[in-house]
Amino acid sequence: MIKIQATFIGYGGRACTLFSAIDPDSNVLVVSVESDYRADRMDGCIVITNNPEIPYDSLFTDDDIKASISAFFAFKTGFANDNKSQRLVFSERAARSNPEQSIEKDGMDASGPRFRISEGVTCGQIAALATCLHASRSGTIEQTLNMFDALNALSRGEIITI
Repeated sequence: MIKIQATFIGYGGRACTLFSAIDPDSNVLVVSVESDYRADRMDGCIVITNNPEIPYDSLFTDDDIKASISAFFAFKTGFANDNKSQRLVFSERAARSNPEQSIEKDGMDASGPRFRISEGVTCGQIAALATCLHASRSGTIEQTLNMFDALNALSRGEIITI
């Protein structure tokens, strides 16, 4: 289980911290709690923030918004590894951080879908988008590392099943 702490300031509503976890085995992201702003790291959490003044593992900028929206919709419409469960789950304590109501599809262009974000988007909703982006990237990294492990085993003459 990878624990994620997304701490955001500067958007609508109050500054806040969103706690989530992703299970790499099931490929499910659970957004569990939206809490008051917290600059210090909770034990065992990866910190994502848009505030460069606090210690962080990943700095989220406005340039990441389009990719984070795509990651959100990929999680929202996807299925877990069991092909039955939802890939993205918001608990009751984090329900207001669900950004779906603040995002509107605005057609397509040569680079893909375009989105329009509500002016009232909250820090919690942006934190949820950033969490989805980080979770999708961590899944890609995990898949790449697994591929390299398989290639390394092949180079040692081991048998690999596909």
